[in-house]
Amino acid sequence: MKTAAPNVHKGIWLNLSLVAVMALTPVLNKFSITSLTPLQAAFLNAFFSTIMTLIAIGVKKEQIPNLWRNKLVLLLGLTNAIGIILQYVSVSLLDPVSVELFGRFYIVFALILSVILLHEKIQKADLVPIIFTLLGTALITNWHGNLHSVLGMVAAISYTFFFALTNLLAKKNIEHVSTNVLLLYNQGISALILGGGVVVTRQFHFDLVGGILPIFGSAFFSGFFGLVLFYEGLKYISFRDANLIRSLNPVFVFIFSIFFFTVPITPSFIAGAVLIVASIVWLGLMKKA
Repeated sequence: MKTAAPNVHKGIWLNLSLVAVMALTPVLNKFSITSLTPLQAAFLNAFFSTIMTLIAIGVKKEQIPNLWRNKLVLLLGLTNAIGIILQYVSVSLLDPVSVELFGRFYIVFALILSVILLHEKIQKADLVPIIFTLLGTALITNWHGNLHSVLGMVAAISYTFFFALTNLLAKKNIEHVSTNVLLLYNQGISALILGGGVVVTRQFHFDLVGGILPIFGSAFFSGFFGLVLFYEGLKYISFRDANLIRSLNPVFVFIFSIFFFTVPITPSFIAGAVLIVASIVWLGLMKKA
């Protein structure tokens, strides 16, 4: 029992570090999508993440087990690929702050999936942040705007589901597979799927000058370093607590984005953002209680 607290603290600090790192990715993604299609950007993201993970495995001289027959690992790569491309679709249609706020719908899916598939307990008080998130999402959505804003909302909410499912699958495998190996299969399978999409649609022209650097940075922060922090943190705290900490991203994304992009600061948008952030605070308070 005496060693439990330090381990929990380590998990918390790993996930807090993740928040700062991941907050950079929506901004970088927005820069890259001005020169690349969502499919191209998603493929490059997964490809670079795979290369980075291979380098890390080489440095640590880890063995790579054959997991191609593991259906959960294969499903991990598929859900991750779908999540990546939907994320870039949403970024192409919305500003980074809106995408990140819609992305907090992730907390709803994470809680539901953790109860259904991981059998983690959910308290009645957890319904309050879910309601706050739903109301906040409705408020920040420009229902009277153009079709792009609505499609962007759908894509943003959809990618959160697939990322929540991907991370849940990782949680089920994390105990017997090393972090780097899991990342290798995750990103490698995603790169193969997305690369196949690039070939089929003949999107061979890549604007390396306008898109390569932002994609590389996004891949490093979200596809490699950020996920390493997340998966390592899962070893010390619950899936639910890890996702609670991760939900603090919108505040940092707003700070990073306001200097580069136009953010729709309307009363409705502010009210929605406050409700979404309030859902995060509520969960934190209930956990302490």
